[in-house]
Amino acid sequence: MTATLVAKDLAAGHGERTLFARLDLVVAPGDVIGLVGVNGAGKSTLLRLLAGIDAPEEGELKLSPPTASVGHLPQEPERRADETVRAFLARRTGVAAAQAAMDEATQGLVDGTPGADDAYAVSLERWLNLGGADLDERAEEVAASLGLTVGLDQPMTSLSGGQAARAGLASLLLSRYDVFLLDEPTNDLDLDGLERLEAFVKGLRAGTVVVSHDREFLARTVTKVLELDLAQQQITLYGGGYEAYLEERETARRHAREEFEEYAGKKAALEARGHMQRSWMDKGVRNARRKATDGDKLGRNARSEASEKQAAKARQTQRMI
Repeated sequence: MTATLVAKDLAAGHGERTLFARLDLVVAPGDVIGLVGVNGAGKSTLLRLLAGIDAPEEGELKLSPPTASVGHLPQEPERRADETVRAFLARRTGVAAAQAAMDEATQGLVDGTPGADDAYAVSLERWLNLGGADLDERAEEVAASLGLTVGLDQPMTSLSGGQAARAGLASLLLSRYDVFLLDEPTNDLDLDGLERLEAFVKGLRAGTVVVSHDREFLARTVTKVLELDLAQQQITLYGGGYEAYLEERETARRHAREEFEEYAGKKAALEARGHMQRSWMDKGVRNARRKATDGDKLGRNARSEASEKQAAKARQTQRMI
């Protein structure tokens, strides 16, 4: 199933601190969108919002069709007590949740619950779309191909860090979601694992959003880049891949520097002019006071008018700075 995920006017933050606001994003089939920004900019937060795990402070999400599946694969696979590798793979691929929904719908059929027929049909379709029918068979093959030599009935907590990383990669390679949200998928992978991951992402028809600090991986996989600029509170979507993003960002920064330098030069010139005008104004006021006893009323008025003009020029210059 092809699916499109649309985010409109999303906002998120931590307490009084705003991470991002008015964020718009369309994740269409075939998109591989790299999500970039400094640590703490809200990248993982955005993935959780897109996955529907957390609710945004503002905005809305729309998934078309509504029955499509969204897979969120966080950077550190959660290892639960007493969970086997097989159960871990079923959970990460969404098959376990689909199986539970189908079991509940089956019980509804047995109990004669109204609407159980429709619920069973929907849950069965989801289970099939997620690859539940042949998951065990595929899991054995993928685990072997990745060098995950432990049995699938071994507890996840007994695996080493490297084995857990391969199990996490296996869960991704086995997944059949309609939209993928990947948070640091390259972590702890060896060269072979990186190559398998890259081939998988590039071959996806599903829309994908990925967070990664691996620039080479991003350069070889993404078709667009969404930058979260926390300092400037800006959100920018770049087309054309990661290398194009780097070039366009550098061009934008160069233009910004040039504009700032031009502004700084103009400001310095205006400040110098304003200082000179204020000096002339002060001098004019002092002269006018010295000659205040002068009997020439016309001269006093002229000097007062000249001083006022200098003051007006000084105020005008100050407003231009």
